[in-house]
Formats: sequence, C-alpha cells, structure tokens
Amino acid sequence: MLLVFCGCGPSYNFSPYYGQQQNWQTSPGGYTKVVDGVTLYPPGQFPNRPYLIMGSVSTDNQENVAKAVHEQHADAALIYTDETYRTGTVAVAGPGVVWGVPLTGRKVNAQLIKYK
Repeated sequence: MLLVFCGCGPSYNFSPYYGQQQNWQTSPGGYTKVVDGVTLYPPGQFPNRPYLIMGSVSTDNQENVAKAVHEQHADAALIYTDETYRTGTVAVAGPGVVWGVPLTGRKVNAQLIKYK
C-alpha cells in the first residue's frame, strides 16, 4: 500500500473583509516592492489612489502574498507585519567546541486591496 500526502492547498490563509468600506485614500508611498508583478506596500506606505480592502492574508513569505494577490484577483497588498521569530536552537558540535544555531520562522500579514 502506498500512502502519499500532497501539500496541494494554498500556501496562505485568506480571510475576506466584511464590514463597511470607507474611502481609503492616503498620501503616496515612498517605497514599494514588486514581487512576481505584484506591488507590495511595506508598513506605513500606501497607494496614492482610492482602494477597497478585500481581505487579510497570512503566510510565511512575500512570494505567497503575491500568489494570494493573483489568486484572489486583487491589485496590490499592504503589508502590515513582516517579522522573523525564533523557533528553537540546534546544538552543533566540533572537536572541543559546542555552539547553538538559532532556528527561525517568518510570518507575513497583509491586506489585499482593489483599486477603485
């Protein structure tokens, strides 16, 4: 018997935005990043045109945020947290030497937006 597990599902968690939309229009951002043809606005930077918030996405890298933008038919993403956290330590030993190498994880949260 052969048992195969496939990680074929989305590599991100998407939660649609429910609630009253407002006229989100802010000053232009000074810095943006483009990943796979998708504009990612870092924390504190916003587009200079009106937009609607489609929902929130949570994942482990910015490439998956860009994938979510494509799959959810959004125009861009506003990243509000991008943090690295420690998940543990691996002890590495050599002749007469022992040291620890930190293991880290990453969490990226963003709002997917659609321009008006």
